[in-house]
Amino acid sequence: MPSLDPAEDFSRVLVRRFLVLCESPRTRRRMLRLVKGSNGSARAGRRLYALINRLVLNPVVVRTPLPATSIRWELVVSQLIGIAMLRYVVRLEPIASASIEEVVELSAPSIQLLLSPSRPDMKNPHDPQRRIAGV
Repeated sequence: MPSLDPAEDFSRVLVRRFLVLCESPRTRRRMLRLVKGSNGSARAGRRLYALINRLVLNPVVVRTPLPATSIRWELVVSQLIGIAMLRYVVRLEPIASASIEEVVELSAPSIQLLLSPSRPDMKNPHDPQRRIAGV
């Protein structure tokens, strides 16, 4: 039975979209170069953040009823970058060999919690900070 919580579906779409970008032959090299470089360079980290905003978050955020502040979106991005570091850079098992769907199922709930509209600090869906900062 599908969930009625839009944050749940959104979080799954978001994680899946990010992982597909990391594994796609067209974008994998660039994504992994930015993930690796972000570890030692603030400039590379900002480029990675901007890329994730442009390719992953903004296309989905504009079509969802989920209000969120900039800090929440930054925390979401930090989780995505953490997943990429463990899966593609450190290649930590079992996350490195897990299927995309396994990673989605295990990581989406924490992103859902961050974006849940039932949270008291997420009252205004028309917040001007809804569009991700820095993009």
